[in-house]
Amino acid sequence: MTEVDHTHAIDLESWFEPANRVKTDFPIQNLPLGMYRIAGSNDAFRACTAIGDHILDLAAVDAVYTENLNELAASGRTTWRQLRSDLSQALSDTSRRSQIERFLTPLDQVELGLPVLSRDFTDFFTSYFHAYNAGKLFRPDDPLTPNFKWMPIAYHGRASSIVLSGTAVRRPWGQIMTPDSSQPTFAPSRFVDFETELGFVIGPGTGFGDTVAIDQAEDHLLGVVLLNDWSARDIQAWEYQPLGPFLAKSFATTISPWIVTMEALAPFRVPAFKRFEGDPPPLPHLRSTANDRSGHVSINVEAHIKPALGSLQRLSRANYSSSYWNPAQLVAHHTSNGCPLNTGDLLGTGTISGPTDGEAGALLELGKMGQTPVVLEDGSTQTSLADGDVLTLRGGCEREGFRSIGFGEAAGAVMPAIPA
Repeated sequence: MTEVDHTHAIDLESWFEPANRVKTDFPIQNLPLGMYRIAGSNDAFRACTAIGDHILDLAAVDAVYTENLNELAASGRTTWRQLRSDLSQALSDTSRRSQIERFLTPLDQVELGLPVLSRDFTDFFTSYFHAYNAGKLFRPDDPLTPNFKWMPIAYHGRASSIVLSGTAVRRPWGQIMTPDSSQPTFAPSRFVDFETELGFVIGPGTGFGDTVAIDQAEDHLLGVVLLNDWSARDIQAWEYQPLGPFLAKSFATTISPWIVTMEALAPFRVPAFKRFEGDPPPLPHLRSTANDRSGHVSINVEAHIKPALGSLQRLSRANYSSSYWNPAQLVAHHTSNGCPLNTGDLLGTGTISGPTDGEAGALLELGKMGQTPVVLEDGSTQTSLADGDVLTLRGGCEREGFRSIGFGEAAGAVMPAIPA
């Protein structure tokens, strides 16, 4: 696992003043990875980091990557640590200012791109509270499936519909079976929903037939993005049995442009989820002493909505550390049957929800599958996402004695369905 070092020091400051502002997501202690080009150009995307309200081209430290970050992701932890150290030194050493500042560009003058090329997307189901709350709606007497506490459940999603924050999302068509009908209709979804998630980005891949031990699992994780796995709940309700989600989720998955590295998250490690009394211990391939001690990460995640005719308002706030399964467990279990992972693949956490009503990470939970209108901060109500609504995810980490860092945002507007 990653360790705290000099790059995390709370008193470390940059000669670039915007990085030292209290409210920035991107102080020198963060240094996330992304891709950019000058807005309006047709240039190839180039690798960068975010610092304050600017980007810094990685060419400043002789790290040039174009199109995407897959090559860097595949290079492994030694290279990632060295790059972080080089960037930290370049942005803190005042003697290097004249050399480095020509590589800075204001964020409002650039276009950001997808940080990695993902060949596969696996979406897990890691939050006990989401699993219980959702299960209660459909199976009141037995909310949790018998396997939930034994392994990280997942489904294989579509990498082809992973889109960058800011991309508009079309309301999907699909088969819908209403309670009073004897056959489904093909129509636009009436219940478009969001899911507050994180996506772990695979670094070095694994070979066919290879397995990864839990204590080596994080060597295969470059970092984390915000992830919104858009869902059409009425389509999902009809199609998900017996094989699980399909068209109800494959129409769009929005991610943030910045990969917050596992190195940046080192100060925010916490113990693995404390299981409830009577729960079974994880099987051997999903447990180790090190993982028990600091296998989870404390990341606050928030969902905000801006209705078509309203202002931006917070819907929910939760913390990823409340999820039953943690990052290393996802990698270890995913590879336990020899399934290879590709560099750039995304492992979604599934909806992140906490134990209270305000910590539910989807309208499905917040409004109990549309039965209870969700009351917004301005007094208006919402049961599902309407055309023109903008849904924005935000995230960040904070801990006493360390500088807070942020993830930027993953946002998307719901657009009307394509006319029949």
